[in-house]
Amino acid sequence: MLGGPVLVEHRVTGLVSARPKLEALRQFVFLAQKGDLPVSMIPRERRAAQWILELRIGDALLDEATQQEMARALFGKAVAAKRWRIESASYRLRTQRLVKAARRRLADPLAGPWFD
Repeated sequence: MLGGPVLVEHRVTGLVSARPKLEALRQFVFLAQKGDLPVSMIPRERRAAQWILELRIGDALLDEATQQEMARALFGKAVAAKRWRIESASYRLRTQRLVKAARRRLADPLAGPWFD
């Protein structure tokens, strides 16, 4: 790309696979012409916020934090200080789901969605 020829090959095997490949080709052409992509052309990862929560929970698991400590770190004062399992059941359940996801990611870190 820096002064030499480049072979760009995309295999389109149907309409379902065409759209993302055409978008990638459009981004490539723009990048080659302008040297940088505008923010509007960079796809937003919709699951990034969830992944960040899972990473934070993973760190808390490695630090041996309790689930209540994790919930309070994530959701703050919305989590009841006493009787949190009853008073803040929805936050408890959400924390439990995050713990399960974080343990799954910690068990096989290279299988994360960012390596697909």
